[in-house]
Amino acid sequence: MKTTATKYFKPADDINKKSQEWITEEIMALAEKEGDAYGDRIESRGTNFEKNCRDNYVELRKLVKEKSTARQIEYWDELSEEIETVIKEHDPATAYAMIRRLRGGKARIENMPIFDKQGNLLCSAGERLERFKEYFNELLNVKATIDPTTVNTIQEQSIPPTEKSRQEKPPIITEVQTALKQMKSGKPPGNDEMTVDLLKAGGAPVL
Repeated sequence: MKTTATKYFKPADDINKKSQEWITEEIMALAEKEGDAYGDRIESRGTNFEKNCRDNYVELRKLVKEKSTARQIEYWDELSEEIETVIKEHDPATAYAMIRRLRGGKARIENMPIFDKQGNLLCSAGERLERFKEYFNELLNVKATIDPTTVNTIQEQSIPPTEKSRQEKPPIITEVQTALKQMKSGKPPGNDEMTVDLLKAGGAPVL
């Protein structure tokens, strides 16, 4: 099946191209105005409008840079909070998936603005690694005192036989198809080397 799929299905040219997720519509609009202002500046050279066009372009370029820097910091803060939340919810798989997503495409994790506890920007890779180590060490290694008697009072929950039977029952084809529709395309294959895209394209005959 993999050989046949390779023959008839070709990967898209832009499959690995990702947009910069932190960019807002406001920044895109300002960047477009900056581009127009640059064109006006070039066309106005040698005319009475040259100074005004140059000042307008410089002002827009400065504004785009300020907005972009502020939005990037806000974006990374939001992602850091999301990662921290899923870690606290004991969902490391989602946390690692988010970190892997950050490493791909144009939004490189190496370009993240990292600050120390005093708010100073860390520039070198070594300083950033030490900050990551310090942050996760404080986050995951929390000192806590647990009373053994409290733990012993917790009753073990059992699953009712009907629910256990339902969970152990093999899924039907419609349930597999529903789950497959909810899965995102473009993901790497698993141990069986079958991708989601291949299963979606093959339909019922390959399930």
